[in-house]
Amino acid sequence: MAPCSDPGAEEDAVPRRTSSSQSKVDESSEPEAAADSPVASEPDAASLKGSAHRPSRRHLIVQAAVRVFSRKGFAETSIQEIAEAAGMVPTAVYYHFASKEELFDTALGYAMDASTAAAQAVRPDDTEADAAAFKDVVDAVWDWTEEHPNAARMLFLQVAGGATPGTRLLTKEYEDRHVRRAFDYFPDAEIPANKRSAAAQHAARSLRARTMIATTIAIQPLRIEGGPLSNIAVSRLRSATTDVCAKMIEGR
Repeated sequence: MAPCSDPGAEEDAVPRRTSSSQSKVDESSEPEAAADSPVASEPDAASLKGSAHRPSRRHLIVQAAVRVFSRKGFAETSIQEIAEAAGMVPTAVYYHFASKEELFDTALGYAMDASTAAAQAVRPDDTEADAAAFKDVVDAVWDWTEEHPNAARMLFLQVAGGATPGTRLLTKEYEDRHVRRAFDYFPDAEIPANKRSAAAQHAARSLRARTMIATTIAIQPLRIEGGPLSNIAVSRLRSATTDVCAKMIEGR
């Protein structure tokens, strides 16, 4: 699945998103540098408290939602809190989003697309996938989580909860997308002798691919927010993750 650019840059707009295939978000757009201050990274927020009809306000809302949802989760977050974090009134939020559920799904999709962009930046879909490329992807994802802590928390802490029906759909799309990419790392196998053997081979490779993706996702919440792995050096966790997945690629 990671990798990054300038965390202080901002995108001009966050597209309306109903599925992972409908939008691509530049992970460099998230103003992570001021994660402890809701509006410090958005100096123009106060000046935007007028009209709710300015298109540029949508991305401010999504970025604020990522920060608030990542800390408090879906159930404990209110539209009022997100509006305050974005430097605007709740009616401005509702102008762009019909419900908290829609905003949550958009924020989660934003984080998913950002992490995917990080992985694809070091290995585009049309390039060769080998052991070195796999290590680069793992390193890129870890770098992204370090440089974009709010989006990373949003992704890795909230994705498993299935807070909304949309969340469950987004999660399936996200996992399937990366499972397809994981297949690229497997070495060419012998041509099966019959359909039964082919089905068994595909099932085994699918299990390995899904286990790889599940492992890289599951380890992240364990190492952040005071998790059980938070005291282990990042370099050791990176190396262990790469080694485990490499064995899965080799079929060991």
